[in-house]
Amino acid sequence: MNFTDKLTEHLRTEDEPSNPQYLCFNTGGVEVEVGEFFYGLVRMMKPKAILETGTHKGISAAYMAGALKDNSDRGAYGTITTVEFLEPNYEESKDLFAKLGLENFIKQELKDAASCDFGDTQFDFIFLDTEPQTRFSELVKFYKNLRPGGYLGIHDLHPHMHQIENLEHGFAWPYGPIPVAMDNLVKEKKLVPFHFRTPRGLTMFYKPTEYDHYNAI
Repeated sequence: MNFTDKLTEHLRTEDEPSNPQYLCFNTGGVEVEVGEFFYGLVRMMKPKAILETGTHKGISAAYMAGALKDNSDRGAYGTITTVEFLEPNYEESKDLFAKLGLENFIKQELKDAASCDFGDTQFDFIFLDTEPQTRFSELVKFYKNLRPGGYLGIHDLHPHMHQIENLEHGFAWPYGPIPVAMDNLVKEKKLVPFHFRTPRGLTMFYKPTEYDHYNAI
């Protein structure tokens, strides 16, 4: 049984994105195919620490925690910290994690991501999926917590880096203008963006290391 089948035991796939070739469990979580991609990514990376902002109903965190659980069977241990500011979502996802037997691999926090301070903690993967207008600022905020060689993803973000051109406000809605600090990270190649053309959009960033071939002396 694959992990999507395990989720389907507890959830009904009820929402379809604009592309009928994709499936979703609900209107706010990641596409099933994106969840499966995250599962495979975590299985391959063997991360020790993952950060997610915006737990919602727990779909993406469940896929990643499921991979962490399977990794632990081979001695690779890791956890995911997932942050949610709405208590109903927090409780619903907590119930899902319990049904899937993932409690030992997930640290849930009921708070606004803007108030989070993880100190010097280094995460191998960071996934930003809170309110769209906060995700760019979260990238800037948590950049220091992304270890070199790690990856950061932003859900619902297409290659043009916005969703809808809002001429009334003069910038794309709902993300708002790209912060100067974020723009500089990309221009200075401290983050390397790449995009997946999923129905809802997925933009990923890689944080280079001094050992990457283009940084080698």
